[in-house]
Amino acid sequence: MSLADWVPERRERVLLWAVVLTLAGFVAHVFATVAGTITFGLFIYYGVRPIHRRLERAVSPGVAALLTLLLVALPFFAVTGYLGLMGFQELRPRIRVYSEVLRPYVNVDALLQQPVTELVAALRDPERYSLGLFLERARHYLGLLSSAAMHLVFATLIAFYLLRDGARVREWFAGVAGADSATFAYVTAVDRDLEPLYFGSVLIVFVIALGAVVVYHAYNLLAPPALAIPFPTALALATGLASVVPLVVGKLVYGPLVGYLTYSALQAPDASLAYPLALLAVCFVFLDFVPMTFVLPEIAGRDTHVGLVMFGFIVGSMVFGWYGLFAGPLLVVLCVQAVRLLVVPLARGERVTGDVDTAEDLGSDPP
Repeated sequence: MSLADWVPERRERVLLWAVVLTLAGFVAHVFATVAGTITFGLFIYYGVRPIHRRLERAVSPGVAALLTLLLVALPFFAVTGYLGLMGFQELRPRIRVYSEVLRPYVNVDALLQQPVTELVAALRDPERYSLGLFLERARHYLGLLSSAAMHLVFATLIAFYLLRDGARVREWFAGVAGADSATFAYVTAVDRDLEPLYFGSVLIVFVIALGAVVVYHAYNLLAPPALAIPFPTALALATGLASVVPLVVGKLVYGPLVGYLTYSALQAPDASLAYPLALLAVCFVFLDFVPMTFVLPEIAGRDTHVGLVMFGFIVGSMVFGWYGLFAGPLLVVLCVQAVRLLVVPLARGERVTGDVDTAEDLGSDPP
């Protein structure tokens, strides 16, 4: 190749690299902006994928993906949102007390403005509110709702396309990386770990939250007013969410609750300790022991170390906020599989084959 041909080609390559790097920078910026939504979409995908696989035996992948989201994911969001709204109504008088606890997960400042109460008051007594003020507040609240809806729709679309085209993505990646490569083995091992982890988390949260609603409200029907559970629905939802943390489970909620009720029973002259003790026994059996001992192993079959998963949930929430509940375990699985498959041969300067070299019991093996 002559110098006259080499210079234009070199300039073109530099220009093309500049275009590619610029586009990569934009993609990285977009990904960082919606990282929480993307992580939530992956959580939905892995959480419903076992059900999608069963439906896929009867219908096409696209129809199975749509049915899975309509019959499983959307009802789960509806029930969770309903319980969250009821819990917020119960917590609202004390929202300032719990603001620091809730702040990493929800917009506490918006909740303190009591948008629902103000909007209902404006509709009932419009003379107290000018039209401009009413429209301004309505626009603000509708903006918050539309933003949340867009994030939910985006996450659901990510899950839908991964469910529908997951097999194609796997085949494409196997062709690019090589079905026998260490990269493909690593990604496959991560994929195998995430499915039972997320699916078990979704189902056990739903089961325990509904069970806690029944237990806490039934207790309030039987217990004297002096020993009633305050804001039972909010605590039931918190009990379900606490179940994503292995070992701790609902103890994080019903333990302090029983302690509070025991203290109330000791302070009240005619109250009996039998009520909080009975609640403790029922919660331990039906909201802790039975779900985690018999239900979770059947639906999850986790291979990832329980302590590492717990570390991921806790530290993920501390570092990333609300989506740390999904990103923390993901990072744990990525790191564990990297240690099992990649670190040892790379450190020794050996060929990376994708075989498990260490920590054999900490995660799933590649195929």
